[in-house]
Amino acid sequence: MKTLGVSLWDGQRRGAVSNAQTVYRPAMVPSGRAVNVREMFVEAYPRFADVCRSVDEPGIAILAVDERTGRPAGIAKLCARVMRPVAAIVGRHDHCDLYLNGSEALSLRQFAVVLSPVASWKPGEPQVRYRVLDLKTELGMLDEEGRPLCGLRAEGPAILRCAGYALYIMVLGDPSDWPASGADAWSMLPERVYFDELEHCAGGSMPRFRMPRDLTQSVVMRTSGPRDTGARLVGNGDVAGTLEIIGPERRTQLTVGHEALRDGILLGRYARCDGHADDPSLSRVHTLLLHDEDRLLAIDTASCNGTRAEGEERARVTEIGRDTLLRLGKHTRVTWRWSAG
Repeated sequence: MKTLGVSLWDGQRRGAVSNAQTVYRPAMVPSGRAVNVREMFVEAYPRFADVCRSVDEPGIAILAVDERTGRPAGIAKLCARVMRPVAAIVGRHDHCDLYLNGSEALSLRQFAVVLSPVASWKPGEPQVRYRVLDLKTELGMLDEEGRPLCGLRAEGPAILRCAGYALYIMVLGDPSDWPASGADAWSMLPERVYFDELEHCAGGSMPRFRMPRDLTQSVVMRTSGPRDTGARLVGNGDVAGTLEIIGPERRTQLTVGHEALRDGILLGRYARCDGHADDPSLSRVHTLLLHDEDRLLAIDTASCNGTRAEGEERARVTEIGRDTLLRLGKHTRVTWRWSAG
């Protein structure tokens, strides 16, 4: 099976609506109104169960259900790879992996899902691990209890809400996890137990924070995400390296700290990006630079003109080595240099 598989439902078709710019209104808190996530899961289950049951590789499925209608809108299946992270982008732009056009409140590129590599595909190996990172959108995300989220880490199922959608992130790989009845499937889900990473690391994401878990619990860690534009990207003694962005008219250097790099750095044409360039071939939010589990990754956020290493084809995820030169769009080059210290 290929790494990524997507199905769109409820009449959604790519290119059916324009990728109009997200309209930003005064900042507001996402609605935390009560939504019965169990009821929506059980009702939508017949539509997606066969899709999930057919996957016997480790991975995750991201299922979107429209909160207004209760109908499933689409599903993205992301299969884990040995020694190679994979990622998917969810949003209202038709280049997104999971494309959702039912809500104008959804940003063009709402959030990224990053699935960590697995050591092997042998049964009984540790569960898949993944992160979800909001891409500095206005409304952000909520957990299933209605609490705001900038990001999360998890090793089991998680549920989040975003711009009128309920999103269920389910672990794949064992067809027996998907019984005939949606009610039975819900009862088999481990309880989601939420922890706040910022209680343990106020400055940003910890490099390795693993919570003890048992088979009856799915530990979900609420984390930071890419930081608000204008926030400091480096603290005292926290320098990770230097990011150089060379656009058609301007060259920019950013000093970036370890914590900010683990939370994610956004590159693109929007001023809200940490590194923005005057290149019309760049998307408004183009690339997420992320230090995750000892790898520095450039994750293309469903851009129109791609992210790629020099001499390579465009890719959703590019691992950045010591001498990697990134090409963003048609005219922008990016280099990263680690601090000697």
